[in-house]
Amino acid sequence: MNPRIQRAKQMMESGNNVSQFASDKFTVKSQTNPEKSYTITKTDNGLVCECPDHQTRKADCKHIKIVLQVIMKNKCYQDNTFRIMERAKLQLCKFCDSGRITKKGMRKTKDGNIQIFKCLDCQKRFSTNFGFEKMRHDESTITGALQMYYSGMSVRDIENHYEMLGITVDHSSIYDWICKYSTMASNYLNEIVPRVGNWVRADEVWVKVAGEQKYLFASMDDDTRYWLASDLADTKFQHNADKLLELTKKAIGKTPTQFITDGLPAYKKSSRKVFGKKTNHTRFIHIQGNMNNNKMERLNGEIRDREKVFRGLKKKDTPIFEGMKAYYNFTKKHGALDGKTPSEAALIQVDGKNRWKTIIQNASLYKLNQA
Repeated sequence: MNPRIQRAKQMMESGNNVSQFASDKFTVKSQTNPEKSYTITKTDNGLVCECPDHQTRKADCKHIKIVLQVIMKNKCYQDNTFRIMERAKLQLCKFCDSGRITKKGMRKTKDGNIQIFKCLDCQKRFSTNFGFEKMRHDESTITGALQMYYSGMSVRDIENHYEMLGITVDHSSIYDWICKYSTMASNYLNEIVPRVGNWVRADEVWVKVAGEQKYLFASMDDDTRYWLASDLADTKFQHNADKLLELTKKAIGKTPTQFITDGLPAYKKSSRKVFGKKTNHTRFIHIQGNMNNNKMERLNGEIRDREKVFRGLKKKDTPIFEGMKAYYNFTKKHGALDGKTPSEAALIQVDGKNRWKTIIQNASLYKLNQA
């Protein structure tokens, strides 16, 4: 694990080390001198700390790491946007986050040359194509395949599309990309707590997995349409919805005040057990009026449309559902949200036009730093 992240976690576990006193300013207590604090400021180029470590090495110091975690977990002002930055533009060492790096030659690849850097602090070499290292195709081809697949194209249709563009790639390779990057992206994105309201909806939709009919239970925030959690079940009426509600509660970092579902008995039992008596559970919904579940039905339609293209999923623990969630929340614009994605409505900003690339860059570094 990155030593700065490790020290930041130790400080967070001790508690009361960080506070926010303005929309763009935080204070973090010194680890060595409790009487001293450092100010961290949000800028267009990321977080800036006044500590000697950051000022000298231009690195993401432990104080910045703490603030990043606080914003990611939504433990700050409710209107604070969590920003997923284009990491390649930050020019930081991928191993120790130092800004003291220098160019150290080029590496020739099938798609051109890639700049190699050397960190002057940890002495390690790296490139800035985070997440796409040692891949035969460039990031545009890979992320384009992800977007086309989750938009409704089959892997063979994508293969044919790339063939027309003069790009040779087998459909099996495309499927491997989808599984690999769906898993990588979801492991990172699921750690970000969205800025959502207090109303949650849930519903179930049947899908075909390994030739058998299964049921995907899913939950959504009412305000932002953010897909919060999902759970795949063998049956509908005998399924326990506890896991879905526990994942939902973890995803939003709080207990909702209103829970809207259909009349399935599993929701009633699990709502009392997981959410408690303070959550008002509306079960008998109508087609019209405020107490309908049309928003969830719209999500169900998205899932069913994709499932038809997949022609059934191969295994129960497939990463495709998590990839669909990432696509739905972070790259698909919704007319009901005035052209925004649910993540934008939930105050999660993804830099750059190629959002898949930005997410994968950060997911790759997140995985590396957790190792």
